[in-house]
Amino acid sequence: MHQAPPLFQVHPDRHHVWPIIRLQLMALVLLLISSPLFAATHDLETIDQSPAASQIHTDTKRILIAGRQFNDAIFRDGLGREAVFRGWNVSGSTKLNESGFKPFRSIADANSGLADLRARTGANVIRLLVAWEAIHPAPDQINTAYLDEIAQQIEAATTRGMYVLLDYHQDLYSRHLFNPNSWHTGNGAPLWITAGGNYPAEYCGIICVSWAQHNLTDEAVRRAFRHFWNNAPVNTPVGWRRVQDSFIWQLTEAMRYLRNRLPSTVYDKVLGLDPFNEPVDGGMEGLSAKEWDNRKLWPFYERVRQAMDVAGWQDKPVFAEPLVFWNTSVGIVAPATGGRHLQTPPGGRFVFNTHFYDAGRQGTDLRAVNNGAYLTHFEEIREESRFWQSPPFVSEFGMGNGKRGHQDTNRIIKAMYQGLETTTYGHNKDRFIDVYAPVLSGTQWQWDRYYNQHKEIMNGNPAKLLTTADAWNDEDYSVVRYQNGQLAYNIDAANIERIYPRRTQGDMVQFHFNAIPRDAAGKPLQWSMLKLDGKAWLADREFALLVWQGRRSDAPTEVFLPPRFDPARTIAVTDMEIRNGLTVATRPTQARNEILLTADVGIQAGSGGHRVLVWDDADNHETTDSWHFLLLVPQLAGEAIPPAVLAEWQRELNRLLVNGKQSVVYLTGSMTDGGYPSR
Repeated sequence: MHQAPPLFQVHPDRHHVWPIIRLQLMALVLLLISSPLFAATHDLETIDQSPAASQIHTDTKRILIAGRQFNDAIFRDGLGREAVFRGWNVSGSTKLNESGFKPFRSIADANSGLADLRARTGANVIRLLVAWEAIHPAPDQINTAYLDEIAQQIEAATTRGMYVLLDYHQDLYSRHLFNPNSWHTGNGAPLWITAGGNYPAEYCGIICVSWAQHNLTDEAVRRAFRHFWNNAPVNTPVGWRRVQDSFIWQLTEAMRYLRNRLPSTVYDKVLGLDPFNEPVDGGMEGLSAKEWDNRKLWPFYERVRQAMDVAGWQDKPVFAEPLVFWNTSVGIVAPATGGRHLQTPPGGRFVFNTHFYDAGRQGTDLRAVNNGAYLTHFEEIREESRFWQSPPFVSEFGMGNGKRGHQDTNRIIKAMYQGLETTTYGHNKDRFIDVYAPVLSGTQWQWDRYYNQHKEIMNGNPAKLLTTADAWNDEDYSVVRYQNGQLAYNIDAANIERIYPRRTQGDMVQFHFNAIPRDAAGKPLQWSMLKLDGKAWLADREFALLVWQGRRSDAPTEVFLPPRFDPARTIAVTDMEIRNGLTVATRPTQARNEILLTADVGIQAGSGGHRVLVWDDADNHETTDSWHFLLLVPQLAGEAIPPAVLAEWQRELNRLLVNGKQSVVYLTGSMTDGGYPSR
C-alpha cells in the first residue's frame, strides 16, 4: 500500500530543505484560507468607506416559494447587498414663496434639520423638493444661484448618511393660475409659461371640498396640464416657445449643472430624479387611459431619460410616476384608471414611483382602519412594478395630523407601513402573512422644519397670511414641529422611530416590524405576533423579523435600531447566534456569523440610534438558496426573558422558517376586511 508522505518532508540535502518547507507552508496557508473557517474578514471600516457601498443600481432577484417563481426588481448596492430606503419628503416649504421655493431657507437650517431627522429616525433617504419656477425664472435662463443652494442642501443630507431623490414638485400646475382671492393655490410652472397661454379665470366650482378638486373641475388647471402634455406653443417676451420643450431644456441644463457641481461622493448618493409630481391628464381628449399613458405620459418620460443621459445622469434611474388617478380610492368621483397599460415594460432604467393616500377615508368611506386595511392596495403597487420590470418606490404616503375615528392618523400611518412591508396575497386568509413579501421603499409626507412658523402670503394677497401647520392649502401633514428650538412629534413616536433594514447580505425574503403606536383613543395597536408550533409569542410588544436568502456579499446585513430602544435590553436572535442584550462596539470581533452593534453613522456621538450588523459567513452546510433571519425584540423595563425561551425561538424559527419556508408572523385583532378566522 502506498504510504502518504509526511506533511513536512525533510530532504537529506540541507540546501533543498527550506525551499521545500516554504512551498509546503504556502500550500497549507492556501488550504486554510480557502476553508469556510477562515473565509471572511469582517472589515467594517473598509466597507463603510468603500465607494461601492454607496453606489446604487437596479437589479432583479428571483425567489422560489411553493413552486411559484417571483422575479422582482430591486435596488442593490455595489457590494451586492439588497437595499431598502426609508425616509421623508423634505419638504412642503418648497411650495412656498417665503422660503424661496427651497426645502430649507438657509444652509444652517438644512444642517440642523437634517441632523435631527437622521438622528431621530435613522432615515437613509429624503425626497428633496425643487421648483420649476425657481430653476427657470425666464425663457432660456437657468437660476444657478438657486441650484447652488439646492446642491448645498443635497450635500447636507448625503454627509449625514442619506440618499437624495430629487423631485420636481408641482400641484395644480402653477400658483400663477390663481388670483388673489382664490380659495387655493398651486405650485410648479413659472409665470412666463402661464402668462403666455390662454386660460380662463380659475374656478373650482360652487362647492370645492379640497384643493385636489381643481384637477377635476377647474378648467384653467386642466387646460394647463393639457398644454403641457400636448407641448403647446406659448408666447414669451423673447418669442414663441413650446411648453414641454422648455421644461426638458431647463431640466437638461439643471441636471448638467448639478452633475458638475456635486462631488462624486455626493453624486453617488443621489438616488435618481422624479421629474413630475402627481401627473394629471387635464382631460384625455377622447383617448382611453391606456392610449393616454402610451401617447402622452410615456413619451414625456422617454424625453426625460434622454435628457438625463445627455446631462451625465445616465447611471441614475427616472423615478416615473403613473397618472395620479391610476389607483385612486375615491370611487365614482374619480374612478381608478388602472395599470398595466404600457406597451413596453420600462425596465431597470426607470423606477415605478407611486403615491398612496386613503382618498376614500378622506371623503365618504366611514369604515374604521383596522388590521390589514391597505394590504390589497400595496399589493397592487407590487404587481404593477412587476409589470414594469422596475423597482417600486412609494414616494408619498401619510395622513393629516390630529384625525380621529375612520380617519385616525396613527391607525392610518401604521396600516400604511404594514402595507409597505407585508402581504397576505399569496395564500388563503389564515391570518399568517405571506412568507415572501417584497419590501417597498418609500418616503412619507412630510418633515417640515418650519411647521407652525410660516409667513406665507398666499397668491400675493396680504389678507391671506398663512402661519400655521404646513401653510399650504390648509394641509397639516408634517410629523414634526419645533418648540423653543426643540424637536417634537405631531404623531406617535412609534410611527416615526421605526426599525427597518437598510441592507441585506442576500436577497430579502421578508421584513415585518410590529410597531405599537396608540390611536387617538389611546388604544395600543397590537396587530401581530409570532406563532411557533402553535404557541403565541410577542403579541403585546414590538418586535422585528428580517429574513433573507443566500449570500451575495461579504458585507453585512444592516438594520436600524431607533433611539427609543435601549440596546442593552434588546434581544437579537439569528439562525446562528443569540444575544441577550447588545453592547455598542467600534469594530468587529471576527467571531463567525457575528452580531455587532455600532452607533449610527452620520450623527453626533450619542445623539441617535444604532446599527445592528449581522455577518453571514460561508458555512459548509449553506447553499445559494439558504435562508437566514434576524429577530429583534426590545425587552420591557425590568423584564428578563429566560435563555431557554430564546433557544426555543431560535430552534423553532430554524425549523419552521429556515428549513420549512413557513410563515411565522400571525395577524391579530380586528381585521378590516372579512374572510379571516377569528383570533
